[in-house]
Amino acid sequence: MAIVYHADTDGTSSAALACFAARALGAEVVPETPDKGENVHSAAFGARVRAAGAALAVVLDTGSRPGRLFEVPTVIVDHHRADPAAAPEVEAFVSTFGGDPATSTSALTFELLAPIAPVAPRAWLAALGLLGDLGDVARRHPLVAAAARQHGFAALREAVSLVNAAGRSAAHDAGVALAALLEAERPADLARGDGEAARRLRALREDVAAATRRAIRAAPRVYGRWAVIELDEPYRIHGPVASAWTRRLEGRIVLVANRGYTPGRVHFSVRSHAPIDLRAALSALLPDAGPDVAAGHDRATGGIVEPAVFDELLRRIQGEAAQGAAA
Repeated sequence: MAIVYHADTDGTSSAALACFAARALGAEVVPETPDKGENVHSAAFGARVRAAGAALAVVLDTGSRPGRLFEVPTVIVDHHRADPAAAPEVEAFVSTFGGDPATSTSALTFELLAPIAPVAPRAWLAALGLLGDLGDVARRHPLVAAAARQHGFAALREAVSLVNAAGRSAAHDAGVALAALLEAERPADLARGDGEAARRLRALREDVAAATRRAIRAAPRVYGRWAVIELDEPYRIHGPVASAWTRRLEGRIVLVANRGYTPGRVHFSVRSHAPIDLRAALSALLPDAGPDVAAGHDRATGGIVEPAVFDELLRRIQGEAAQGAAA
């Protein structure tokens, strides 16, 4: 079985739950996550899944698109907004469809697996995914509340920070986060454990934190309702930097672009503290940009485009601001 996952806390904790369940049920597992700059729809990644020789692919927290994903039977579990009329061609698709803001893929995965596999002692993994995607709002979720009573909320938050660091690192060492979760008996093992994966996670977090502190000092350029920050970093920190700036620029849409993450591409994240449909705002500016733009959530989206496309996006943001000023 190939377990395919998004390299953030939600995807990685979902993958850990799936690994525990599959092994308990007697299956062999091959975890796979896209390399830096890839996604599950890229030809290179599909070739790796085929080469794994798995009879089934379980795909966790990677979004969804119409059409066939892999050439093997596939199950998708995902909490992002999906169009029921344009569902992927898979054997099973578990989705909230509307992009339920009160759940995560890890919670969906736990709910699916709990009746058939002994994952109850690992319920804290589902809590990590909830906290990673929803932040402190997730404290009200029963899985988070129960995990906090057992393990302490501080330990959960620190584990989220460590797992996220792997996927955000310049090396995109995502596999080490999954290895650390599979080694851990409790969340605190990530912060204090002496296993090789846990030690590596802590080193990666220091690197990512230093890069984030450097990047967050970049000043935004304001164009009407948009605030744009450009980075040139090999770390996937454009999302956290955008989130941090929304607290300073309440009411504006913050776009953080990173020209240094992968060669020849601009990765950007869009966030806002205000209740704005960011996917709609971005799609209005780049209506024909394709599926790599304006995916994700209404309040957390972004894109991956060629530099020329991003430059055009900037021109359209400036044009929208000029029209607003003239009105």
